[in-house]
Amino acid sequence: MNEQVTKSFLDNPTLYEGTYLAFLGFKLTEWKEGFARMEMTVRPEHRNTVGYLHGGVIASLLDIAGAVSGSFGVSEKIVSVTINLNCTYMSPHRAASVVAEGELIRASKSLFFAQAKLFDPENSRLCATATGTYKRQER
Repeated sequence: MNEQVTKSFLDNPTLYEGTYLAFLGFKLTEWKEGFARMEMTVRPEHRNTVGYLHGGVIASLLDIAGAVSGSFGVSEKIVSVTINLNCTYMSPHRAASVVAEGELIRASKSLFFAQAKLFDPENSRLCATATGTYKRQER
């Protein structure tokens, strides 16, 4: 993809250095109003004991994709706090990389609702989905 990704709080490592976000090591590859796409190289520490991408990592990526999809243009001023997250796991993820996409569904003044999908990009398999409710609050 040759498009330049819009600036985000993720471009300022001092906001997340030493946190779980840094541990995951994902990259925001597309971000626009109501949509976010992230990609991540899967490392051995991201996998469970049978070699699949760990369900907790999957839930985290779905959660972050949903939160970022509703934070376009305001992420320097606000943080999106998860109120509720419902995940559905459909297929084990085995690939060397992972893609998560979040889409804003509806927003009010302080809450927004998003859905997210996680893919195995090696075979375009949908592995998990999530719906989330997020509260915006000042950073």
